[in-house]
Amino acid sequence: MGGVRLIAVLVAAGALAWAEDWQKINAGPFEIYTNGDTRAAKILLGTLEQMRGQLGDLIGVSEPKPEWPVRVVIAKGQGAVGLTLTTGVYSLLVGEAKLSRGQKRQILEKMLAASAGPLEAGLEDGLLSILSSLEADRTRVTIGALPEGAAQSKDWELLQHLITNDSYRGRVRVFLANLMRGTDQGTALKNAFEQDEATLRGEAAAARGGFGPVSYAARTIWPERDYRARDIEPGVGRWQLAIAQLGNAGLRENARKVCATAAAEEAEAQACVAVAYELAGQADLAASEAEKATSLPRMLYLAAIGQPERLKHQQQLYTLLQLRPVYPAAALAFASKENDPAKAFKALKDAAVGAQRDARYLSALAKWAQKAGLYAEEAKAWAQAERAARAPEEKEMLREARLGAQDRRYEAEAEARRAAEEARLRDIERVKQESLRRVREAEARARGQLTPIEEGVKVEKWWDGEKPGRLVTGELVRVDCLSGGRARFAVRGEAGALSLYEVEDPGKLIVSGADAGNFTFSCGAQKPPRKVKLGVQDKRVLTLELLNR
Repeated sequence: MGGVRLIAVLVAAGALAWAEDWQKINAGPFEIYTNGDTRAAKILLGTLEQMRGQLGDLIGVSEPKPEWPVRVVIAKGQGAVGLTLTTGVYSLLVGEAKLSRGQKRQILEKMLAASAGPLEAGLEDGLLSILSSLEADRTRVTIGALPEGAAQSKDWELLQHLITNDSYRGRVRVFLANLMRGTDQGTALKNAFEQDEATLRGEAAAARGGFGPVSYAARTIWPERDYRARDIEPGVGRWQLAIAQLGNAGLRENARKVCATAAAEEAEAQACVAVAYELAGQADLAASEAEKATSLPRMLYLAAIGQPERLKHQQQLYTLLQLRPVYPAAALAFASKENDPAKAFKALKDAAVGAQRDARYLSALAKWAQKAGLYAEEAKAWAQAERAARAPEEKEMLREARLGAQDRRYEAEAEARRAAEEARLRDIERVKQESLRRVREAEARARGQLTPIEEGVKVEKWWDGEKPGRLVTGELVRVDCLSGGRARFAVRGEAGALSLYEVEDPGKLIVSGADAGNFTFSCGAQKPPRKVKLGVQDKRVLTLELLNR
């Protein structure tokens, strides 16, 4: 009886929420649906936007956003339901226009995950603890209320000191940006604050007793003036409440039935049914229902991953990734059944900007880069995965993978250089052979154009240079090598007399006769003397004919 009475109370509370007027307010990546105090809802929206602005200022990102919009449903009389990915939004249900520190932290985690690189676990926890304390009053924010004792770590202490101190706050983004790019903590602190880590941590420890909330000027946001509330149909408010209830297992089935009655009105109500099955672990039913609302990216994803046919699975995910390239889960699903490593790598690479802190995703990116032969990209992805990993043993494993990728990269680059050199040499040989072929073709054409010599006609030797005045026959007994590259031949004539003849340029001397191709000059006495016939002009040797010994 008690259980029946409790269900009746819950149904009555739900009916009351559905019967009242609903309004919608939105700014940036935030939506608020409320059936309560509109002014309070606007103030809450202003707090969310100021919280987003402070996160952006501290990490050096101008407009940090979560992967999916955040929808806060404020329904009077309803219990809170934690942040849950539902129909393509992160849904959060609260009974009044206030968020706890834990709920703010959940939203901050989603924004940080999609907007920034990895931080060391202690520093990330400290940053989230500090920002989740934020309260906003129009253009001012208050930050720094102390967290529970267990959260007051040494890293929190350091960040609390830096963020709540006017002298340091403006340079925190330099520090955090350095860390997210892989710089070690000591160097990052030195770059940002020009002090070493020990000094800054000592300052923080000394200042700890005075820690508390501080207030300062922030973005110019006047919620009551800047945000407009729009009336929505009661039926829409009804299934928006149901969507927000999907994160509670005890309310999920009733929420699915509510969405099912409204499914004909809106694709998002159809999607609500699919998400109810997904969260209940019924993937086949989720995929079947998601097929009815594939105009929504998340439903296209659910339909694809529940699709048994590989071709249709890939087609749906390819379409989805064209519409929404930064969708890490879809990129992983696409790569899991892709045969072309280059296509799988491209999908993962395009979506990686939304998974900078996910070591598992970045490891998959590295493996597909290796399969595609992209070794420089592989090494880069392993390095990113190493920075994103939290456990020391996981970091060490990823470090080994990165070093292996670097070796493959160097080997691939060396092989590419070898291949390029071989290609260059082949090209030179090709040009050489082509030139020889053309010379031979020209010679053949010339030979074909020659007039045949008639029988009995004497062939005269052709010569167009300076002609010798006389011929001298004798033995070349000595060669004197002179300055300027000149030479002098000493020739003993047939009568035994020795005569000297000048050679102005031995390289231009016309040599013929026996073994002319192998003849070389050697300075000094010729052993044995060589029988020659010289063509001379005024004691200058113009031709040299080698005679048989």
